[in-house]
Amino acid sequence: MFTECREYLLTKLKEAGIHSKPYTSMKRLRASQETHVGAVLFEEESFNRSGTKTIFSDQTGERHKRRKIFSRETTFSVIIGDPDPTKTETIFEAFLRIIDSGIYINGDYTPIQVEEAEWVDDDDSILKAKVAVNFKVKFLGGVYKDSDFVKISDVVIESVKK
Repeated sequence: MFTECREYLLTKLKEAGIHSKPYTSMKRLRASQETHVGAVLFEEESFNRSGTKTIFSDQTGERHKRRKIFSRETTFSVIIGDPDPTKTETIFEAFLRIIDSGIYINGDYTPIQVEEAEWVDDDDSILKAKVAVNFKVKFLGGVYKDSDFVKISDVVIESVKK
């Protein structure tokens, strides 16, 4: 899930208007001398025990049970910066317009939430950009286990007379 989420965010940053390759590590971001910058940095991941169940049919029409063993929340910080404050805001708004409400990871729908944003100017930031926005994006996925129903043809019925 981590890799798919990070790649998704990197792709959306490029689509929104980040021209350079977005950073994925704080160390490289701090060493950067670029003024036009984008970054996707891992923040945290949390797990909670779950027991929810759903029944679904595969492509062949067979029914299966899917149990969510853990709820999994993966959070990334996304950073957009540019020397022109208007350009920073334009890229940020473009990102918000193109981000989906969720994505499919291994066949499971994973909702996406954009959370708190923090705007910083060049005096408060490690970046060379005049203005940057740092916001969090949370992916609400899970760890699942599938099982099958017993087929009627596999059941043996024995008659017992007393």
